[in-house]
Amino acid sequence: MTVRRFARPFMLAAVVLACCAAARTEPPSAADRIQVGAYQVQMAQQGSGRYTVIFESGFGTDLRAWRKVAPEVAQSAHVVTYSRAGHGGSDARPEPRTILQSSQELDQLIAAARLRPPFILVGHSYGGLLARAFAVRHPEQVAGMVLVDPSDERFNPALRRLDPERAAADDRQFAAIVPAKFKPELEQLQPVLDAGILPAPLNGKLSDVPVVVLTSVQQAEKPMFFLETTEAVAIKRDLHADFLRQFSEAYQVLTMNSGHNIQLEEPALVIDAVRKVMAAADRRAAQ
Repeated sequence: MTVRRFARPFMLAAVVLACCAAARTEPPSAADRIQVGAYQVQMAQQGSGRYTVIFESGFGTDLRAWRKVAPEVAQSAHVVTYSRAGHGGSDARPEPRTILQSSQELDQLIAAARLRPPFILVGHSYGGLLARAFAVRHPEQVAGMVLVDPSDERFNPALRRLDPERAAADDRQFAAIVPAKFKPELEQLQPVLDAGILPAPLNGKLSDVPVVVLTSVQQAEKPMFFLETTEAVAIKRDLHADFLRQFSEAYQVLTMNSGHNIQLEEPALVIDAVRKVMAAADRRAAQ
């Protein structure tokens, strides 16, 4: 496993706080809306190439999260960004917003848009769990993954072991600031994060594909949350490194220049990671 480091202090954004930033931004920009069953899904496609790169946004965010990355990746691949149900310009749906439900809805979008594998999955934060869920369910379709400061289901239990009171305080603060429209989804997600294991069938073994994980290790001078402390950041870094040990070709990129939203603060790191995974997938296909 290869580790790259980038230095300069900055503040680590909380995993769930991404949704609050989304709630304050401008309305979604124009993008295609595709009919998927009884619902309209906001989706944008650009570029062409051997791989279809599918971007999964973080909790509470939509396809705008990839506006600094997707156009560059589209120079050498078919790029797909979309907004999950109830996000951006996509219709809301009545089903509980579980990881499995969102993964199955991606299946439906792929079928409706006639997207062709091999897929490179790029997931930010909570989107990293969704990328993994799809890869477990469809290993034959996935040629590689890029996970951008991804959520790890083992993180919350690790924080509780370190300091139960401060970890519980973080959970209460996050629940209080999440916009009302996303609270039902958080209620579905929180038990998974607390349990420290993904539910079946999403906890199966992943295929051995090229993977890059980008990890923010930015230090906050005055942490507002427990997960921003030096100890918590170290746990996240180590969990990401441990996750990568299951792959024969895996790379961790550590950055101190970006907070949680690396794709917005240092988009070049994500672009380079996608290109690295595609090149590795090409080498494997040639062999």
